[in-house]
Amino acid sequence: MKRLIILLIPVIIFSACVKDRIPPAPQVVTTSSNDTLMYYWSFNNQDSSNRAPDFGVNSGATFRYYASYIDYYSSGSSINLIGPIADTGSALRVRNPSDSLVFVMPTTGYDSVVMQFAEEASSTSSGSTINDIYYTTDGVNYVSTALANNSYNVGIAYSLFAFDFSSDPNVNNNPKFAVKIVFANNNTGTSGNDRFDNVTLQGVRK
Repeated sequence: MKRLIILLIPVIIFSACVKDRIPPAPQVVTTSSNDTLMYYWSFNNQDSSNRAPDFGVNSGATFRYYASYIDYYSSGSSINLIGPIADTGSALRVRNPSDSLVFVMPTTGYDSVVMQFAEEASSTSSGSTINDIYYTTDGVNYVSTALANNSYNVGIAYSLFAFDFSSDPNVNNNPKFAVKIVFANNNTGTSGNDRFDNVTLQGVRK
């Protein structure tokens, strides 16, 4: 299904080539008026034991982290903010040493899904500024089949990142769908972090 409404902030999607990491020209991912908000994490509750989204269309949505620990950063982002109140609140902070962050988001009853979020690194030397993104349709094996470019660069100010999974039919109506964000550099020290805010998944109801 063609997507209609252009996001206000350019979405930068980078080459999957680990060797060069040279970003191509910015690419815009669009959404349609038919799209439905499926999941939304604002991270404003600052409760690390409660990882359910603020809003979800299916049960079982959560996130997992493989890192030293998580906490919450007091300066959230207005990028991809959902709701009538412009409260930037807080952001999820994933602390080094870190490996990955996984969002479990069942797509049961939906197809043509797009994930969006705001992210920034704590610094160019101690936060991960190169991330790779993968997804699973069986709950075990992670692939990047639907993504022309699954590697992206993270700056020290919040930017919007969006990933369209609609080209892989296995993602549709799938209770085991999950997305893994892998921290590919600056991830082994005892300081530094990456910050995530306003994570959403949108799709089209079947």
